Amino acid sequence: MKLVIVETPAQAKRLSDALGEGWRVEPCSGMVRDLPADQLGIDLEADFRPSFTVVPSKGNLVRRLMKALRNCEAVYAATPPTGEGEAMVWQVLALSPDVKDKLVYRVTLTALTPDAIRAAFAAPRPLDMKLIEAHAAERILDRLVGWSINVTARQALGFKTALTFDGMVALRLLTERDAQHGAFTPETRWRASVSFVSDGMTFSANVLNAKGTALVIRTAEQARQLETLLKGGQFWVDKTGQTLKTQPTPTPLTLRRLIEIAARDLALTPEHTLALIATLYDAGWITSPDTVAPPALHEAAQAYIRREFGKEYLAAEPNNTAGIAPADVSRAPESLPGDGAAVYALVWKHFIAAHMPPAQDKLMGARILVGVSKDKPYPLELRATAALLYFDGWKRVLPSDRQDAVLPILPEGAALQPASITVEAVTSDAPVPFSDTGLVGTLVDSGVSVSAAVTVLTTLRTAGYVDGEGSLRLTEVGRTVVAYLAEHFGELTAPAFAREWAANLERIASGERQRADVLRAFWERFGATLRPVPAVRVAAEHKPIVLRPVEEV
Repeated sequence: MKLVIVETPAQAKRLSDALGEGWRVEPCSGMVRDLPADQLGIDLEADFRPSFTVVPSKGNLVRRLMKALRNCEAVYAATPPTGEGEAMVWQVLALSPDVKDKLVYRVTLTALTPDAIRAAFAAPRPLDMKLIEAHAAERILDRLVGWSINVTARQALGFKTALTFDGMVALRLLTERDAQHGAFTPETRWRASVSFVSDGMTFSANVLNAKGTALVIRTAEQARQLETLLKGGQFWVDKTGQTLKTQPTPTPLTLRRLIEIAARDLALTPEHTLALIATLYDAGWITSPDTVAPPALHEAAQAYIRREFGKEYLAAEPNNTAGIAPADVSRAPESLPGDGAAVYALVWKHFIAAHMPPAQDKLMGARILVGVSKDKPYPLELRATAALLYFDGWKRVLPSDRQDAVLPILPEGAALQPASITVEAVTSDAPVPFSDTGLVGTLVDSGVSVSAAVTVLTTLRTAGYVDGEGSLRLTEVGRTVVAYLAEHFGELTAPAFAREWAANLERIASGERQRADVLRAFWERFGATLRPVPAVRVAAEHKPIVLRPVEEV
């Protein structure tokens, strides 16, 4: 019997159906081991060796997995194709004394369809210990930082905190945005436009300087002088023209972009979108957000476009950009109720659009001059523009809400009579507070994974550090906590260090640096500031747990 370890029961069901006889598929339900909750669990004097223990709620699950490992002939790790997924199965294997005599394979499941499952099991690879090392380094730092800062914060602030490293970075980002908002000084500028009517069509032209760039009007007096000048002037068409503008083909949706679009178009929270993505993947409807779609799906998208729209709607070059794809391109989205169907439609449409040619707009423009007369123009010009969709291309499946517009026929030299002249004040906008997706995106830019960033958002809300619908605000408790972090752990919790740390994790994952070297460098820099309680010494070699007969669950 061959054993396959996956993450969720739903994944286990699909793989069991696809693999058939001779295979046993077991879910591990995330990490079965973690650092202990009641002590640091890291030996500072032995290259930061962690002491992992079985998660208290997973004792029966671990026993079930140990029995399966003991009775199998080979192990296939089919956990998520990420560093966390690599560590997830390693934590299971590290508990078993029987694994040393087993063949262990790693399979990358792009999707949970029969074809994708067979393809993955036909091309296994060894476990990547570099990814496991990087994940361990990330977990160790989070414990060193979280354990130390939460203890000192509780003593200093008088209430319990449960901050992770990523959560501290998020709070610093929020307070930096607050500071930008508080320091913002609005500036007022004026802009001018003139409306005309020609051949029964109304169109508007913006007033620019003689070079065709933005006209800078800084005072109300200058605005009044400009309005007087325009009202007393004559207008005429100087030049007209047309050109085609290309709208580049979009790429397939990444997880981050999908969360942003789902919030904008479907009013879904990042947490809800992430849960729907997991459900759609487990159901075999979409590919994993952490893999590249196989060539067969790109070929299927091209065949679909050729059949449904014609070869003129097929991109000249195939688009193999990474992103989420429908697991079966022929499963076109339907107008079904429910958020899951709406999210699937976004994935499907963007994937198909990514294999279509650019859209093209026909841009029409007119340069209009104004002056006392044609031989005495003012040092100004006006620009009127309009855009008309010329070739829809990828917009055939992803239409926009933009309304087409055209300009009337404007003979060069023709006089124009203004219908209205508008000179209005425009005040610059202050930096807006973070939205949910804005904070998630900024955390991702700081090196945090999308799923971890969404978890941080949920945790901060649950802890009462942030609130607000549509825009996030620090609560009074949140401001107290972040003020303490900035004063005592400013460099460590700054977004700049988060980006630096993320780069170090990538170096460990690529084999460029060793985990112990990176952690030693970190401790030399911040150890004196953190001062954690002494770690419990752990044995140099792991001793697997003792299995006892238990009832199967």
